[in-house]
Amino acid sequence: MTLFLTQLQLCAPLFILVLAGWILRKARFFGDETASALNAFTFRFLMPAMLFHLLSDLSEMPPVDPWVLGAYFGSCIIVFFLGHGFYGRIFKAGAAGSTILAMCGIFSNNVMLGIPILQIGFGPEGMPAASLIITFNALILWTLAIASVEFCGPRGASGARFVDRVGELIPPLLRVLKNPVVLGILSGTLFGLTGIKLPAFAVKTLDLVSAATTPICLIAVGMGLARYSILGSAAKNACVTAVKLLIQPAAVYVLCRLLGIPTLETEVTTLMAALPVGINVYMMAADFKAEEGATSSSILLSTMLSAVTVPLLLAFFGVEP
Repeated sequence: MTLFLTQLQLCAPLFILVLAGWILRKARFFGDETASALNAFTFRFLMPAMLFHLLSDLSEMPPVDPWVLGAYFGSCIIVFFLGHGFYGRIFKAGAAGSTILAMCGIFSNNVMLGIPILQIGFGPEGMPAASLIITFNALILWTLAIASVEFCGPRGASGARFVDRVGELIPPLLRVLKNPVVLGILSGTLFGLTGIKLPAFAVKTLDLVSAATTPICLIAVGMGLARYSILGSAAKNACVTAVKLLIQPAAVYVLCRLLGIPTLETEVTTLMAALPVGINVYMMAADFKAEEGATSSSILLSTMLSAVTVPLLLAFFGVEP
């Protein structure tokens, strides 16, 4: 209990900044244009620069067990397909609706909320494993979502040519490869593997950028959450949130143990799975025109509850401040 309270106090400032962003947006101190600009500034500049900085010393960090990807995305695929069938039967959701609800259970807010939490919990040592997951996350999960809708929906059932459906996956994959966060991770990794040291002035500059990234990023998350309501689709909201905060991290943890992944990578990977629903899922819902209400409410509810579940998980792992 003492360790949980300690972790709760450590994580509290992060979620207070999220709440501050939510209040600022709800109180109309800042409008949609400001919130969008702040989000873009964080996503396109601050976060890539901080990730590059964190990974620029990669040659001095212990190597990452590649089975981290198998544990994380293996659990994602298992939970996704179980959820897809469950939501289709229980809520009578179609292919697109079942896909979106199932995706809510596995797609984490692992950049704008996850990285600040990882830094609090594990410091720089946790970044290589987290960066590996982040690099492949959008690529694999967006592909999974698109394939699910294309192959399980009416078009797939109607006998649309296989090559045509596969061809529709290419534009989203290319967008992932041009993602600023992914580019920051890849460039930082490549530079870090060279063993070359950044000059002192560059390190100082990146230190300043990194110091600004976390608070601005969390306020931007809060402003984004202010667009959503917690009142829609209560039953779906409860199911999705329970899967995201409980079942998905439990599945990742079990797979990590079965695969013999080292303790640090196991804890980092499980924490990445235990983060709330990512805002990108709402973009999927809007794109597929399915379950937008349930998605928006699950984003907000899971973020609120993660203020307790994340410190609880860190305490379970015995992570010391």
